[in-house]
Amino acid sequence: MKRLAAIVLLLGLATPPAAAQARVSLNRLPDKTYELHGEFEVSSSSGEVWSVLTDYECLPGFVSSMRSSRVRETREDGSLLVEQKAVGGAFFLTRTVTILLEVRREPDSLAFEDVGRENFWRYEGGWTTQETEAGVKVSYHLIAQPDFVVPSLVMGRVMKRGARDLLNEVRAEIVRRSGAERK
Repeated sequence: MKRLAAIVLLLGLATPPAAAQARVSLNRLPDKTYELHGEFEVSSSSGEVWSVLTDYECLPGFVSSMRSSRVRETREDGSLLVEQKAVGGAFFLTRTVTILLEVRREPDSLAFEDVGRENFWRYEGGWTTQETEAGVKVSYHLIAQPDFVVPSLVMGRVMKRGARDLLNEVRAEIVRRSGAERK
């Protein structure tokens, strides 16, 4: 039994609990499509939250998986085309993915969809914020169907860990910029 636990830890399939981690859930849908939901709360203003969420050019500075992020085009209707490259993986296997997001922003939400379809058959989701008595609740949603083959168990764990890391890093940047206390 100890050997099995050691193998699981070595393979990165178990992560130690961390204080104040974002809450993340993952569902596997048909056709190897994955749906992620995540959220966290922060003692900050909605404006401070959105300044981090929409700081596309600086994302690689605080999101560890992001290799590059740039606004390629600002359209007349206010939507953006944002090109991003990110690295994900498990064990010693990593993969760089490229997405070309069409981003549409509303006052309390942001929706995105990969229109480039370079590494995903489907990649769409968004961010929403809701003001609370203590600050802002930030929610993240993603539906992704990769066009590459990875065993479901591995892909699910990689996606869930990646989403948790993304949310925790975004939250940390909001806290850093606003000086907000952690919840």
